[in-house]
Amino acid sequence: MPPRRDVPGVKPSTALRTGWRALAERSASVLPLYLLASGLYGIARVPLLVAGLVALWIAGASGRLDPFVEVLRRSQREASGDAAGSDPFASGTVNPDQLGPGFGDAVGNLLTPEIVALLALGALGAVVLGIVASAVGSAVAVGGIAGLLRGDDGVRAGVDGAAAYWRSILGVRVLLLLALAVVVVPLGSVVAGVASAVLGAAASASGAGAAPSVGGSVAAAGIAVLGALVGAVLVLVVVLLFAFAEQAVVVDDAGALAAVRRSVRFPLDRPTAFLGYVAVAFGALVVSVTVAVAGSLTGTARLTGLVGAIALPPIVDGYKTSVYAETALPDDPNPTPLDERARAAFLGGLREVGAFVRDHPVANLAALACILAGGAIGWVATSSFGVTLPVGSDVGDVFAGGPLGPVGTAVNLAVNNWLVAADLAYSGLAAGVPAVVSLGFNGLLVGAVGGVFDPTAFAALVAPHGVVEVPALVVGGGLGLHLGAVVLGAFRGRRGADDVVDAVRLAYRVLLGLAPLFVVAGLIEAFLTPAIAALVLGG
Repeated sequence: MPPRRDVPGVKPSTALRTGWRALAERSASVLPLYLLASGLYGIARVPLLVAGLVALWIAGASGRLDPFVEVLRRSQREASGDAAGSDPFASGTVNPDQLGPGFGDAVGNLLTPEIVALLALGALGAVVLGIVASAVGSAVAVGGIAGLLRGDDGVRAGVDGAAAYWRSILGVRVLLLLALAVVVVPLGSVVAGVASAVLGAAASASGAGAAPSVGGSVAAAGIAVLGALVGAVLVLVVVLLFAFAEQAVVVDDAGALAAVRRSVRFPLDRPTAFLGYVAVAFGALVVSVTVAVAGSLTGTARLTGLVGAIALPPIVDGYKTSVYAETALPDDPNPTPLDERARAAFLGGLREVGAFVRDHPVANLAALACILAGGAIGWVATSSFGVTLPVGSDVGDVFAGGPLGPVGTAVNLAVNNWLVAADLAYSGLAAGVPAVVSLGFNGLLVGAVGGVFDPTAFAALVAPHGVVEVPALVVGGGLGLHLGAVVLGAFRGRRGADDVVDAVRLAYRVLLGLAPLFVVAGLIEAFLTPAIAALVLGG
């Protein structure tokens, strides 16, 4: 490939508009790609969840859970005979300080070498699958953006890109990790050695066997801080040099090594475009931090996840791909106003929800069965403990929403549940396994909580919003199982790439229809559930 020079083919401002237009004008082609890329990380949770469940089963089968349960029973008996203030469960959460000294021993009894090794293996598997999932997700996203720049269908280009480029992008990720290790590990060793030498010299100056002087400790701390700053700068430089490697893989069809070389050369060949990317990336970081701070102050922190998953990445990727390929997004010959497209998308999505439930009963019933099976196992496991945890004296505390009160709670719940449904749907692309595991695990958690709470209290706190929220999550899981079946059919040669593309689009449309349902469920949980629970429980 001839080197790209600073030519006025696509100016940084034009490339930035391309990223924004890709999100705003081609949302039906862009958002499915980034929801898919985000949902693929659900695959990485499977080893850790499975390891945790197996570890819990081993602990129960070996009797190591018994001391832990006995601590809970003893604390409950003592609380029932003492003043209300001594109840470790009075606030609705466990107070470890009032559970007695046996609590720490009981927890430590669970951490056998076998269980620790199992959890470590699960964590390692999660890291490996996370790296692979990130490579596949990036291939989907960048492949789709590049397809839009060529005037192709974005979702089809993203699906084709996943098959064509994920290995090369995985190679880029591995090379990036190696480069970071080459930079960080020697620097850390040097900093640690210098700081140790300074402390040793300070201790020698203070006399044999004496502790280092204050000045020596301050000097060592200063060296450590300086080393951390130098390390951060070097890490940033490495990351920036790799910034356009994935674009090189997709646009130039380059292998991992060739893509990294072209990315490293890009700042020299296109300095203006590279500095524009630095500005765009910094702006995206500022927006992310601003949203995070605003979410923290207003009690709507889950909005950060929504912005980070599907709002900012298309703009940044659109800029990078546009300037690298020197191509702007073609004009839409028949543009539709954004408000009209949004209204049509959500109303059409509600119809798609009904159609999906009607046309795919097996997938939805299987998803419901996974939740019910997990719930039954969780309830049987914990109800046998003979422990009943009371609800706190103020039911409203369970649904506290920060400065915005119930509004903040409703926003957090709606966004969180919608992102969970998207994860269930698109992680199901891995043969449906992540969807099955996630559905079963969530059912297990609900059943386990139900097994140790008073049934009336549990129903009062869950049923009002659960009648809307749980079916919507079941549909999300059904999407995951349907996508898994389509992908399995494609691997077996019974389905084609068009079927996978159609399934990805269907999932997006159904998820749009689920969004209003989660908003309704969030409003019920934030405003009505506390009042209903207080009425039923007298709290």
